[in-house]
Amino acid sequence: MLDAIFTGLFLVFEWPAIGYLFLGVFIGIWLGAIPGLGGILGLILLLPFTFGMEPVPAFALLLGMFAVTSISDTIASVMSGIPGTAASQATILDGYPLAQQGKAARAFGAAFTV
Repeated sequence: MLDAIFTGLFLVFEWPAIGYLFLGVFIGIWLGAIPGLGGILGLILLLPFTFGMEPVPAFALLLGMFAVTSISDTIASVMSGIPGTAASQATILDGYPLAQQGKAARAFGAAFTV
């Protein structure tokens, strides 16, 4: 049982899979920053690209993209006052006024640590 867990972890941390994980994180930050685009729509957009891939790198790509979309919707909320998803609506109340005062980094720090 423990051997299977370590084998799975080694598969994820090999070069092609970790590269696709970082690519998924980059795509997820980009998709999450656009208001209205979220994790589910990102999965729908990336799914056709994974059909010809090996299973582990494909899963790493989708996992990396989906993991950061819930955090990156804060970018649109703080900078433009438009909530990306329902979860980022409360961020507008404090984050957008802070960004207008020139303290956007402080708003991002508070939003990313909570």
